[in-house]
Amino acid sequence: MKKVRFPAAFLSFLLVISLICPVSAQAAGPVIDTSTASDGYFTVDYGSAAQQTKMKVGVTHDGETVFYTYVPGEASAYAFMEGNGRYTLTLYRNVRGTTYKAVTSTRVDVQMDSPLTPYLVSTGEITFSLEDTVGQKAAALCAGKTLPGAKVAAIYRYIAGNFSYDRALGAKASQGLVVNYVPDTAKTLESKKGICYDFSALFAAMCRSQGIPCAVAKGYLNGQYHAWNMVYVNGRWSAVDMTRAIANHDTSAATFADCVISLSANGYTGMEF
Repeated sequence: MKKVRFPAAFLSFLLVISLICPVSAQAAGPVIDTSTASDGYFTVDYGSAAQQTKMKVGVTHDGETVFYTYVPGEASAYAFMEGNGRYTLTLYRNVRGTTYKAVTSTRVDVQMDSPLTPYLVSTGEITFSLEDTVGQKAAALCAGKTLPGAKVAAIYRYIAGNFSYDRALGAKASQGLVVNYVPDTAKTLESKKGICYDFSALFAAMCRSQGIPCAVAKGYLNGQYHAWNMVYVNGRWSAVDMTRAIANHDTSAATFADCVISLSANGYTGMEF
């Protein structure tokens, strides 16, 4: 069985992309498999690893499209982040420059049991499994705990007390020298350092591995682009900022409420997740 990857998304407004008419599928045929739609994701499996063609997957919902990078020859999975409804899924290949040609397209009506389902799957920026180091560490931290809030607090304390900010990488990112950066949660766990994007991805991966819906939120903190988390506990979304926790070495958080911050009171704006 092929390993399934969950690539990170590129928002459509960040891409300069020209789309032209679809072409005929190759004999082997591209595969957009929507049989797992009720589980919150679909997969694409096309071509071979020997192909060097740049490809993208477009996910359209309510007239807005998000583009993902697709690597030929890999079985890659993508979450239905906009919840239930009709989606158009299109696989594109690069023709030249920013021009992409549609290879195949399909529509699917998605009906998930819960709108939280997409916030529980492994993705390119939030990578985990129950067997990998991320999932196993989360399980060890949460052993003996049954309430989601207690599990979140345990994960929070661990990251806050054991990780440090990578100032060199942070400086490069702020200068625009780091592009198309995608966190590697296992690497972050091993090195115990990173930037805000790394910490929020690792926190989300650990929470998701414990069945707790969690998202990486992106926006601005006092005018600077920033990443933090939104975690679903006690029937609502609450904000957690692991970068702030690490900076304050906040290992005293005894309850979930101790981990939560107020976005409006602390200069967070423009949130998307």
